[in-house]
Amino acid sequence: MKDIQVITGCMFAGKTTELLNRLKATNKQYLLVKPRVDTRDQLNNISTHDGVFEKGIRVNKLSEIFTQIKDIKVVGIDEAQFFSKSIIVDIEYLASKQITIIVAGLDKDYLNRSFGYMKEISSIASSTTVLTARCNHCGRPASYSHRKNHLNNTQVLIGNSSEYEALCSTCYFK
Repeated sequence: MKDIQVITGCMFAGKTTELLNRLKATNKQYLLVKPRVDTRDQLNNISTHDGVFEKGIRVNKLSEIFTQIKDIKVVGIDEAQFFSKSIIVDIEYLASKQITIIVAGLDKDYLNRSFGYMKEISSIASSTTVLTARCNHCGRPASYSHRKNHLNNTQVLIGNSSEYEALCSTCYFK
């Protein structure tokens, strides 16, 4: 039986924290992976916005880990929205090897559009957890990632609280 868990939500909702907590709770040999395009962390560290970090590896495609999964029982994937479409096939391959997959990623971009292949990953998942943040303006539960700087209109702008904030629906649509 495949076990593909998805953790999603807006920026600052605690997706990476939840991913790390789940990995540690498994008490099994795991591998933590993130896309090479995400350069916010030093070396191969994967960190939360709260400064907690874990050793992981950066790859361009998830298939790059296939030679390293001999004793691996769980694979954690952070920032999954940045991977190419091949992530779907790669996740299914890992699941076919009885490896538990825990995926964390943004479900929507700053314009509230589907981000990357998260929607497709959620469609093959055995469970999906949607987390919320706290609205930066009013403190209510937030589910929108708002880009503060509109000078760059590309979907992918790697950043943190200097570029983004979490907003509730009322504040987002103001």
